[in-house]
Amino acid sequence: MRLITRLRHLIQFKLEQFILRGVVSRLMVIALAMALIALGAGLLVYSAGPDAAYDDPGAAVWWAFLRLTDSGYLGDDQSTLLRSVSTVLTVLGVVLFVGALIATMTQWLNDTIETLEAGYTPIAQNNHLLILGWNNRTARMVEQVLASEGRVARFLSRHGGRRLHIVILAERVSQAMVQELKDRLGPRYDPRRITLRSGTPLRADHLKRVDFGHAAAVLLPGREFEREGAPDEATIKTLMSAATADAETLPLMVTEILDASHLETAGRAYPGPAEFIGTALIVSRLLAQNARHPGLSWVYNEFLDGVGSQIFVRECPSLAGERLVDVAACFERAVLLGAARDGHLVPLHARDDDRVEADDRLAFIAASFEDCRPTAPVQALATPDPVARSARAARRAGHRRVLVLGWNRKVPALLAEFDAYRRETVALDVFSQLATDVRDRELERTGAVFAHAAVRQLEGDLTAYHDVGRLAPADYDTIILVASDWLGSAEAADARVLMAYLVLSRLLESADRPPRILVETLSADNAGLFEAPHVECLISPDLQSSMLTQIALRRELHWVMEEVFGAGGAEIAFRDAQALGVAARGVDFAALQGQRAAEDEILLGVMRGAGGAARLELNPADKQADLELAAGDELVVLAVPSPPAA
Repeated sequence: MRLITRLRHLIQFKLEQFILRGVVSRLMVIALAMALIALGAGLLVYSAGPDAAYDDPGAAVWWAFLRLTDSGYLGDDQSTLLRSVSTVLTVLGVVLFVGALIATMTQWLNDTIETLEAGYTPIAQNNHLLILGWNNRTARMVEQVLASEGRVARFLSRHGGRRLHIVILAERVSQAMVQELKDRLGPRYDPRRITLRSGTPLRADHLKRVDFGHAAAVLLPGREFEREGAPDEATIKTLMSAATADAETLPLMVTEILDASHLETAGRAYPGPAEFIGTALIVSRLLAQNARHPGLSWVYNEFLDGVGSQIFVRECPSLAGERLVDVAACFERAVLLGAARDGHLVPLHARDDDRVEADDRLAFIAASFEDCRPTAPVQALATPDPVARSARAARRAGHRRVLVLGWNRKVPALLAEFDAYRRETVALDVFSQLATDVRDRELERTGAVFAHAAVRQLEGDLTAYHDVGRLAPADYDTIILVASDWLGSAEAADARVLMAYLVLSRLLESADRPPRILVETLSADNAGLFEAPHVECLISPDLQSSMLTQIALRRELHWVMEEVFGAGGAEIAFRDAQALGVAARGVDFAALQGQRAAEDEILLGVMRGAGGAARLELNPADKQADLELAAGDELVVLAVPSPPAA
């Protein structure tokens, strides 16, 4: 009995394994069952004795098969035996031929559609833009790419493409991702231009699935909200996997590195053309510079949002050999920043004898790429007085107290950025619920040493009224609220920032001169919750995604951004129009450009702040028109470090 039971289980198991192989196996089982039933019924009718209706066994089997597959024959049979067998065959045919066959084909079709929707099939595409990974910024990056029509057109022209195609490789494609893209892009969503595929960029075979080797450019964003481990580890492993891809020429890889100490390591992991962007470091620089120059977030947002004046780079071969400072006057609808050359920006006024080289790409602030064409003759510029330059270099900017509320991976770079400004002193207090020993270990790991800034680590809950009250926040010059990435999600980080802001607002409501508050938020939807005259908001994911997408479309922009947003190089600053003696008197932009050039500064625009809300005007279209500056207005300049003495 046990042997029979085991044999039955073995047959059942083998049949089950065969059925589960796929749709072909199931169809074979159904066909075999129908053949056996038709054979058995046909032989029964054939061997029914003297009343047998069929003398030929083949004809009897064919009769049974027809009744099994078509119930329309049921009324044609005359004898009791034929009617009985025909009825049983018809019922079995409904179950097997109609029910099981349709169910099998329906399931196969559903599985096929689900597989296609899940994105497991490989693509064949040339010169596409590939995004490796899905995070809270992916939909925003796609939106920014599609909005940059001019840059996209020039990108396609350089790579020989006709239409932009964006491919996204996510861990597992879901309908929620598709819906997020639809919600973000609206009528610009086109499934023929946006393809999602499931897989991990850590595996070379999954990179083949998105045709990595034929991509024009690849975006590799970082994983900010990983509770365990360093997010850059997965990024660098992806770079190493991509380096082994089966490709004749490796594509441009635009990679986000969240820890600046890993930038050099990342550069060794990918042998192809690449731009490694320390976005966390750049955002930290922007936060620090914004603390030193209130109102600066308006300038950053305009540069990186793709609305209004933007940063462009363009070849101008006709100006080769000319002094860089002399060609600034050639551009009547743009502001020249310098020359992008060999991985860095040579700023205007950095050296008086810098000349435009044949392979240079000039960098501009302009409303469009076409505005960056030279339209006026070269105009010689007088060299500033070396004595005045030395006096400017010796100026100190004073002392400030800064309170940092919260902790994330950007804070070590933020503190180091303040420490880098040697011509001013700063006292930094960092207040977070995260244990101070954990923060100290993070600072040690990043190699942060503060020789200039005075840094204190304080522990407490930034959402608790009494904890924050003990800090006496009204005594600080600037308060920076950072979003805590150790909470696990952007939503949780923003909720905590909002609570801390409400606590801070309550503590400062009676202050005569409240400190400047700079808020880092992770969603543009929350930016409107921080509106107050002394409050500025930086949406760090938007800034990070904008940098990645712009550099992917034009890699030289990375060199410009490193100079404009970095420490030790050119710095965006504000100059009081009244203190300079240019308020309440007729003066045009072109004249002010010459005045600021004598101070080794590039005039970018005007921040109007009198009589209401501040309003930014960068690169006015008519540079000869009277600016009509008033008290409270400020000039927005790019201050270039004074060149070394001859």
